[in-house]
Amino acid sequence: MNKIDEKFKKLKGKGEKALIAYFTAGLPSTKGTVEIIRKAEKSGVDIVEIGIPFSDPIADGPIIQYASHISLEKGTNTDTVFEICRELGKSINIPYLLMTYYNPVYRYGIEKFSKRCAQTGVSGIIIPDLPFEESKDVREALKKQNVYLINLLTPFTPEKRAKKIIKASSGFIYFITSAGVTGPREKFSKEMWDKLKIVQEISSIPVASGFGISDAEQVKRLREYVDGVIIGSFFVKKIIDGKIEELWKEIREIKKALVGEN
Repeated sequence: MNKIDEKFKKLKGKGEKALIAYFTAGLPSTKGTVEIIRKAEKSGVDIVEIGIPFSDPIADGPIIQYASHISLEKGTNTDTVFEICRELGKSINIPYLLMTYYNPVYRYGIEKFSKRCAQTGVSGIIIPDLPFEESKDVREALKKQNVYLINLLTPFTPEKRAKKIIKASSGFIYFITSAGVTGPREKFSKEMWDKLKIVQEISSIPVASGFGISDAEQVKRLREYVDGVIIGSFFVKKIIDGKIEELWKEIREIKKALVGEN
């Protein structure tokens, strides 16, 4: 069984929702990324999404773009990220995924990339610029290695297409809460809430929401509609600003909100 399935099954048994945290690989350093993820697990993170820095991150807002720029300046590349994953495989128990774009996967070689994921303990991949209709080659290569390609849905995905994507999905559905790029939002649209409710009703696998989530109050509202939340820019900003102790505090507070303790 893939570790993503195991984690959601375990959380469901406890009546909990998943906290999925995004961190940019190589920030503040290669070793620092490993240490941050280790401490994030201890603070309450259930699944980790590791971003491979890329020069043209079209789905990312200014915070993660800046984080990617810093990481690339430090020399982080795809092989560096796989070494981070290898180290994590020795010391954490939670699943970790990679968030990347299609270009780095294609240039690395789809089969080679898929095998490296399996060799370094990666449970899933998120490729936001890869349309579902063009994902067959990547999906099949990953499937051979028991690595999931995580599909995305938005508030504007037609229900018929959403059902088709869900049927072909594994692990969980990444539901994008906001149009545009990543980054904190003060509120979400009515269309988002309406579509999220529909997706949760028709999905046979867990649904996790991301893009714009940045505090415990938002999480409290979302937890009734989802099986997990994905937070990236809010956490990455803490690292950029050197506010690491605040990062652990925020993780604990958001996890409490997901559990329903506050």
